[in-house]
Amino acid sequence: MSPKIPPQKYQVATLFRNSFTAFKVSLYDTITYQVLFAILLNIVILPILYLIYDFLFDIQGYPALLNTDIASFLFSLRGIIAVLLFAFVTIAIYCIEQFGLLFITASYQTGERMTVVSALRQSAKQLPVESAAVARKALCYVAVLAFFLVIAVINIVYRDSGFFSPSIIILALLCILSLYLLYIRWIFVDYFVVLEGKKVSDAFAYTLNRKLFLELVVTVLAWILLIWLCSTVILLVFSALSWLLLYVVVDNPILLAPVFSVLVALFSLIFIILSLVFMSLTSNLFTELYYQNKARERTGSDIIVPEPKEMCFRSTPEVRKKQIRAALGICLVGIAIATFFLIPVVQDDIDSIDKTVYVTAHRGSSARAPQNTISAFEAAIEDKADYAELDVQETKDGVVVVVHDYNLLQVGGVDANIWDLDYSELQKIDVGSSFSPEFAGEKVPTLDEVIDVTKGKIKLNIELKISGHEKNLVEKTVQIVEARGIQDECVLSSLDYGALQEVRALNPDLQIGIIITYVIGDYAKLDVDFYSVEPNLVLTKKFVRDAHDDNKEVHIWTLSPKADVSGYVDLGVDNIINDDPVMIRELLHEKQNRSKIEKLTTKFVTFVE
Repeated sequence: MSPKIPPQKYQVATLFRNSFTAFKVSLYDTITYQVLFAILLNIVILPILYLIYDFLFDIQGYPALLNTDIASFLFSLRGIIAVLLFAFVTIAIYCIEQFGLLFITASYQTGERMTVVSALRQSAKQLPVESAAVARKALCYVAVLAFFLVIAVINIVYRDSGFFSPSIIILALLCILSLYLLYIRWIFVDYFVVLEGKKVSDAFAYTLNRKLFLELVVTVLAWILLIWLCSTVILLVFSALSWLLLYVVVDNPILLAPVFSVLVALFSLIFIILSLVFMSLTSNLFTELYYQNKARERTGSDIIVPEPKEMCFRSTPEVRKKQIRAALGICLVGIAIATFFLIPVVQDDIDSIDKTVYVTAHRGSSARAPQNTISAFEAAIEDKADYAELDVQETKDGVVVVVHDYNLLQVGGVDANIWDLDYSELQKIDVGSSFSPEFAGEKVPTLDEVIDVTKGKIKLNIELKISGHEKNLVEKTVQIVEARGIQDECVLSSLDYGALQEVRALNPDLQIGIIITYVIGDYAKLDVDFYSVEPNLVLTKKFVRDAHDDNKEVHIWTLSPKADVSGYVDLGVDNIINDDPVMIRELLHEKQNRSKIEKLTTKFVTFVE
């Protein structure tokens, strides 16, 4: 009786070792390909794409798309063209980069080296079939995201779940898991399409047995964790060394900005190198998996059982010391150039590290009084806010009143729209009791009444609420501001760019600001004095720097600032709008009292994020 053959075990370490061996012999070609593709992308492809988009925006008559304008543009003919063009270019860019690496790593597995130029040519040649495969996967991923998003919205709207409620977190985790399992399910599709010439539909029809599927799920997850661990260790070590260097020069005004700039440039270089290396490693891993799977099919095994192997290759370029020195020289020159341009920017940031950040009470101090009421504005004055933000609308008989919601159901318990009520009717509605019985009898004030309370005590940020039902809201608001002599004590803002342009035409000296929740296009072309932005969706270091270069302020509005105020200040914002100005002031004061090295450290983080 023949002895039983012990079941073969999957050796993930062997697989990773094989992939690393392949990475070493293909290093020159995979890194060179990524660098040349990045140069081609940034010098040729993206500039052409920007020109096309500028053309589409200009003929549509938009300097930039803001908020609800985005939807109207996207559903126009030119908007649809722009979306399709963006989707096609994005997929094409992804395909040329990823499939080029695939061709190079596959060539080393077969012992026939494919040059960088050949890989680029082959990837471009097979772009139609590559795009078809990637587009099909992308559509499926979008469908999964949409499915979970709809469920999340239903939970938030109908079950009153918060964004971070347990049900939403579970949905998010299920969504990530579903996407990951689909990714594994189609892990070999690209290889089937371009290396074996299978039809896209046949490639997607390929099924993995249960054991192999679980094996791949564990392998790729282990690889992701390994990459994350290596990246984290490298970045933590660099961060610690950076902190030590900054600590040494923190009180040296001559060396501080140059050292800070060198560290930012070094971080960027390390990030680029890690990206190039990890992308090359991952491509080699997946290619190794593909060829190990082919071997599995030949042997009839249920799972991949990799054997240690040395790569067989021909004509692999030898990396000489001269080339290593040249690469190091290029990196040093790059760091020097980056440092030269960073120093003035960094110096400005260091000089403004203790700059004044203004605080705006959102709809008055609405954390402790009914929003947009006289009590809220009196509270804002007591809280020593710099500004009080308020919303203005127009009643049926043309009175400019201060109220946010178009409908009074939430604040007044009456299902009526502002534009359907005369001012006398509006005065009969109690908008204080819904907040607290203490404020029973509070009425919707007029803009004039608010100015009576606030003039000379607090500045105003007057938001023009455009509903489409107003008759003369903009002109009347400007007239009130001028008649009450508060031109220098207020700014006007709106989500509606057209309303702001009307203000500009009526009185060019009034400060105006556009409220931005979403933006597409060149916002620098907008004729405004400041931006009021939703920080999580719009705010970046570049956004703030560009705004300041154009002499425009950046205001942010946020409902949950406690963990974010420090980061926002380090980004350089000028004004924070919140329901609780006292809390914001305390957080700003807390940040102000930190040591200089702490301030520099958080500033460094905003630079490299």
